[in-house]
Amino acid sequence: MLALAQLDAALQLDAAAHEVSAELGAARDLAVASASAVRLVFPVGGDRYRRERAGDDGIYRLDRERALPSGIVIADANSGGVLSFSARGGAENGTIVLGDRRGVRRAVRLNQRGAVTVLAAGA
Repeated sequence: MLALAQLDAALQLDAAAHEVSAELGAARDLAVASASAVRLVFPVGGDRYRRERAGDDGIYRLDRERALPSGIVIADANSGGVLSFSARGGAENGTIVLGDRRGVRRAVRLNQRGAVTVLAAGA
């Protein structure tokens, strides 16, 4: 039973990291397609994140909010937990670290070209 619980927790963490990676890719695509800035906001300690789009006035407004899988939280984030894309798809370097209740962490890294990488545990 214990092994099954650990496997489930590992799968949840892996799924969350890939979900965030896919969401970053979708945000980049949306920024380019809509010719507007788009950002994802990851509040450290929370289990939710949100996507915001900049209007013509430059003010960001909530576009959607997503919950992470059960038991997964945003353990750490640089860039103030905000990963932004310009209207051309460029981004600032940033890393979001997700953690589970066992203390295991996975990181998702964004580079300035807009490429997203899911880092192996402990990387």
